[in-house]
Amino acid sequence: MFLAQLSNLLAGNISIVHGVTGSSRTFMGEEGAGVDALRIAVSRINAGQSNTALVGGSYNSERPDLLMMYEFGGYNLKDKFAPVWRRQANPGFAMATLGAFLVIESGEHAQARGAKRIARVSAVLSDRSKRNPGDIVTGLERMWSQIANRVQPGKAAVISGATGALPATAEERSFLEKHPDIAVRATGTYVGHGFDAQFPMNVSLAALALSHGRIYPPGDDSGVERPMDGPLTQVIVTSVGHWRGEGLGLIEAAP
Repeated sequence: MFLAQLSNLLAGNISIVHGVTGSSRTFMGEEGAGVDALRIAVSRINAGQSNTALVGGSYNSERPDLLMMYEFGGYNLKDKFAPVWRRQANPGFAMATLGAFLVIESGEHAQARGAKRIARVSAVLSDRSKRNPGDIVTGLERMWSQIANRVQPGKAAVISGATGALPATAEERSFLEKHPDIAVRATGTYVGHGFDAQFPMNVSLAALALSHGRIYPPGDDSGVERPMDGPLTQVIVTSVGHWRGEGLGLIEAAP
């Protein structure tokens, strides 16, 4: 059996345990897989092809073979821990073992079954640049331009999936610094980096923050993250893969 089929077995087992009777899809490709899984699920619901979907991912960072593989690429954080935005002198990610799953459904379907809506997924965008210098910034700006007229400064925050690896995190930081009126939080500082599962987890955290009407405190004193005192109504979730794949989501408070 080809080892990659384990992902399909996991999806099938989840379907059985939770009584999911529709089809399942498996996405592979590290950070980009999590972005595209949610993007396609939302697209299907918006097009009327589906009315509900379970979307998520999981990652086991405790496998020695994975630690070795990423060490060969020079991606692992070593020696001393530092927040994501303070790893310029010692770049790399701290791998996380995590899983995150979301129930995505149309408003009508949620209302019909009496479910409380936590938040609304207004947009999910993905890109895959060649990663020449400046490509990440250009890609993020292109995706941002598609939601810019809907972003409300003072009421919006960014939950970033920045890994701490260079040059990806440095370019994302450069992009975020062009939007100083929007508070930023990098979850990699708190929980580490979970690759495929990072974007679904960050969308989950965005939904929870929106349900409380506020964002959690800054994780460092780098200047990238700052306090936000106003009410939270929007969260932009970013995903810049350590090697490939960029994504952006707009999550808004439920009406």
